[in-house]
Amino acid sequence: MAFQEISRSVSEEIVNSFKIVWEYLGQPGDWWSGPQRIEIAEEIRRSAPRPLWDRPPPLADLPDTLNGELTLFEQAVVERVTVDPSSIDQVTYGHIVERLGEDKYAELASVVTQIVPIDHLHDALGIKREELPLAVKGNISMHRPAGLVNGIGFLPTLPVDGLPHVAVSLSLALADNARRMLLVRAMYSGQSFGDMIWTHRSLSRPQVELVAARTSALNECFY
Repeated sequence: MAFQEISRSVSEEIVNSFKIVWEYLGQPGDWWSGPQRIEIAEEIRRSAPRPLWDRPPPLADLPDTLNGELTLFEQAVVERVTVDPSSIDQVTYGHIVERLGEDKYAELASVVTQIVPIDHLHDALGIKREELPLAVKGNISMHRPAGLVNGIGFLPTLPVDGLPHVAVSLSLALADNARRMLLVRAMYSGQSFGDMIWTHRSLSRPQVELVAARTSALNECFY
């Protein structure tokens, strides 16, 4: 049974959100096939921060040569989003979407944002990472949401409509963004985001917000 070991250490809501991510991870997405999505997940797990003297090659120097399910360029984009997202400025973003397209980039980044917190929680608790699901063959949907707007982030997004900007930042990849936000809710606030006092967490809300703000600052979060 998936996530059986970690279920002894975290809430049922968190475990259920992990299971939902895993259920869809290997299925065809909007713009990446099931095998490609699993290869993205594997590349995420291979990515690690480089020492200062080992800088990654410029993305512009990498060819569109297939290396398994992904090209060398696509693998480098996965690494960049996973371990060095603050380096993706407007110029770098423009080069990425010129070659990948906005939709594929949004889905790729959404997969990264789902795998990283799940794996990092396992690492922090000293629990072996969950085995990736099997890839499912099938056709991509090529779905692009209606009503997109520009100006909230680099990517086109759905309108904010009172939501935090971060909640819609990857809404171009609608289904994966919904699963990302499911993880955020389960791992961050649970059902009490609107409450000023939390009693369902080991940390108080001010303590949780302090950890979140410090983490965002260290990661040079865009928002």
